[in-house]
Amino acid sequence: MKQVLPFILISVVVGALLYFLQDDYEGPFDPDHRSDASDAYWDAVLFVEGEDEEAEIGFRLSPAEDREFDPASIDMLEVFVDSSNVSFYFQDLDMEEFEEELIHRETCTVCSSVSQIEARMLVNWREDGETRSSQYQFSLVLEE
Repeated sequence: MKQVLPFILISVVVGALLYFLQDDYEGPFDPDHRSDASDAYWDAVLFVEGEDEEAEIGFRLSPAEDREFDPASIDMLEVFVDSSNVSFYFQDLDMEEFEEELIHRETCTVCSSVSQIEARMLVNWREDGETRSSQYQFSLVLEE
């Protein structure tokens, strides 16, 4: 028993270290299906990840590289995605600070029964008291 006790103790210490020192790293953004659009304000991506009942549809929104505004000055953001198959929205009317990228996902109940999603995205934001808006069109092909 004296010979086994150190191995048990070492296993417990290593297990505790692995548990408490876990890295919350998220891998690179690489969805199964995506459609991109951009303008002078935003780079937008509509995407679908997963298959069947576990499929998620969502968007990624990040300021354009040569943007005409300061993302730190945004204090309100609304995103509406609308198509004949699926609709959803994201709304933050009291935004503390924009994080340079916004990813929003929702369960997609129709993604397994359609082969293509034609969608519009409307982005409204307020910076320094002025409300602005951008609109994007997406064609997302789900079958390859």
